[in-house]
Amino acid sequence: ATGLTMEGYGKRKENSKEIELSKGFRYYFEFLGKAFNGTAIIEMKWKTPGAKNFVSMPSKHFMKFLQLDGSGQFVHSKLLERLKEFGSNESSGSSGYSEAVERLGNLVIGFPSSALQDHYRLKNVEDEIISITELDVLPHCEFKALYAFPHTVPHSTGEKNIVPAVVFSNDTTWLFNHKKVNEGNLLLSQERVDDVLNLYRRALNRNKLYRSEKMHVRHLEENNNWNSGSRFLLELSIKLQGKEEEIHTSEYTYLPKGSEQLCHTSNFQWNPDNDKVDVYLVVSLKNLGSWVRHLIYNVEDIYNATGDENFELVIVDYGSEDLSVEKELYDSSLKRWKVITKTGGFSRSGGLQAGINYVTNPNSIVMTIDMHLTMPVGFVEYIRRHVIKGKMGYAPMFFRLRPGFTQIHYNGFWETLTYGIFGLYKSDWTTMKGFNLKKYTTKWGGEDWDILDKALAAGFEMFRLRHVGLVHYHHTKAGMWGNKRRR
Repeated sequence: ATGLTMEGYGKRKENSKEIELSKGFRYYFEFLGKAFNGTAIIEMKWKTPGAKNFVSMPSKHFMKFLQLDGSGQFVHSKLLERLKEFGSNESSGSSGYSEAVERLGNLVIGFPSSALQDHYRLKNVEDEIISITELDVLPHCEFKALYAFPHTVPHSTGEKNIVPAVVFSNDTTWLFNHKKVNEGNLLLSQERVDDVLNLYRRALNRNKLYRSEKMHVRHLEENNNWNSGSRFLLELSIKLQGKEEEIHTSEYTYLPKGSEQLCHTSNFQWNPDNDKVDVYLVVSLKNLGSWVRHLIYNVEDIYNATGDENFELVIVDYGSEDLSVEKELYDSSLKRWKVITKTGGFSRSGGLQAGINYVTNPNSIVMTIDMHLTMPVGFVEYIRRHVIKGKMGYAPMFFRLRPGFTQIHYNGFWETLTYGIFGLYKSDWTTMKGFNLKKYTTKWGGEDWDILDKALAAGFEMFRLRHVGLVHYHHTKAGMWGNKRRR
């Protein structure tokens, strides 16, 4: 490690001792630095076997130390295993691991104390894996999408007509940081929640098959159209008479304007058996070695936490030279993945469209994602609940971190003006004819708003929400995609 003074690069001091490394092992390094004025960096150098001099380590050999373990610390699962091994080899048992995790928790970037860090921490989404029971107690009704446009949408105007949902749950999207408020999801009042719950309870108790002892709202989302009424995704926990355990329900319901009776939207509904619906996560990239590993580890975490074998990672690679994407996937625990190799200049739109074209089943969901993300473990299941065939897609908002910050030491804002993460059924991608590859060839920026316009013009509603745990990391654009400059 080398500290640089404010006089500029080249005036090196405080070199660490040489550390011997062995091929095939991962190593955890912890740096604690303090800068007053001017420029200060930390540089890692190594000397490979047979080399005469130390050279800077390529970025492809680094990965961030992230993700949530059982104790609530954000560490990466792969490195967590290594830390556990380290701890178990210590003479004092597992104390080495415990001390390492505690030391990580006390490293605070941008906050004056660890107490404030705990107060401001961006918590992860509740990722319970539960069984859904269908109770057919509400009358059925037809529903029309709230904000879709079955006609031509002028260029880049669709975003103005998107109204995010209002929610009730353990929502942690409102951030109060250094006396600045970062607006989160709009929250339903307890009075509104109680009104909806009472309407459902009334319908349930009218049904001769069921009697409830108690019930409560686990999660509630409302999309309101003042001209016609409100649609809800209503998720309840119910204790029925004569049953030992609570059951959990999840269904889309509708409350017409002026009505006092909820109805089940038979033409706008997700199926609790949707865990059998394939979800494809599609990303396009070139020469993003360390971020490729980060993506694979993140998707591994989703798979290992849920056991969900009905989703697939699709990577469209424009001839990466910094690592073998296929080898990284072969070495992973993922059972379902695909690498599509393309030549020529990098095209985000072209790559994503190639991934969409790879999917042949019209009853599968295709979700375009971005690099530099961390997705919460419940992300795939959440997609299934919010992508309705022929009716609605999902375009979540993510939390954009500022330079130098992570999920545990965070500082950033909710990104509300991008639609790069975009999910629809494959049949609906086909209906709206995908990305505009004539306009967005080797340039990117604007293709997300264009695809939103096309989705709305095709008559699809887009569900919009700040998705807790969906985080985007700051990154340099220098040298990305193998281009000298962004076009």
